[in-house]
Amino acid sequence: MIISVVSAKGGVGKTTLTANVGASLVKDFGKKVLVIDGNITTPSLGIHLGILSQERTLDDVLEGSVKLYQAVYIHPCGLHVIPASLSPKTSYPDPEVLKEKVSEVKNAYDFILIDGAAGIGREVIAAITASDSTLIVTNPEMTSILAAIKVIKISKALNVQPIGLVVNKVSNEKHELKKADIEELCETKVISIIPYDKKVSESIKKMSPIVLSHNSPSAKAFRELASLLAGEEVREESFWWKIKRFFRL
Repeated sequence: MIISVVSAKGGVGKTTLTANVGASLVKDFGKKVLVIDGNITTPSLGIHLGILSQERTLDDVLEGSVKLYQAVYIHPCGLHVIPASLSPKTSYPDPEVLKEKVSEVKNAYDFILIDGAAGIGREVIAAITASDSTLIVTNPEMTSILAAIKVIKISKALNVQPIGLVVNKVSNEKHELKKADIEELCETKVISIIPYDKKVSESIKKMSPIVLSHNSPSAKAFRELASLLAGEEVREESFWWKIKRFFRL
């Protein structure tokens, strides 16, 4: 399944979600997963995963100089990653080629997650078009919800149905919109609520997904979302499960 992780608003946590859910699908459920940084102009997925030395990137793939599989980096957890170039440019490759390129490796993976850019520009349209479905990320406040509504409508107009909404950075403050209100406004089911967690910022600074090192509330929520996508239950961290997971790595 190819899933684009999108929102019309920046800063909602799309990249954090992509990195953590991708890592959890590999680490906890043994899935073969590729994550792609579809944010060509302002990429950060590679940074989240500690990939700073980039000989080949999505930019090269879209320009046709390399095949998509040749731009794959393998994270220590087993997650496959295609970063976008961090180098500043005066012109960028055509993102509309993405669908054609991704189709070349679709059958090699259980999941391909495309981290979409913010907004509703060409990069976002390309990411949605290349996908089987979308995962809409929002925060529990009105500006984010309005942005989510916009990208939901675009996704449906492109005949790519949303899996559902992920409400990220939830602190349960009085001013935050509740799940029922968000579902009513967006006319889309909330399938995951990720609590605000200071350890997420720490994990980003360390350039390692939080699911690989913590069992904090947000890490648990990312794992639960991964389990929903994988169609499997989250297992308790028993001794034998830890041994099994170790050999998966």
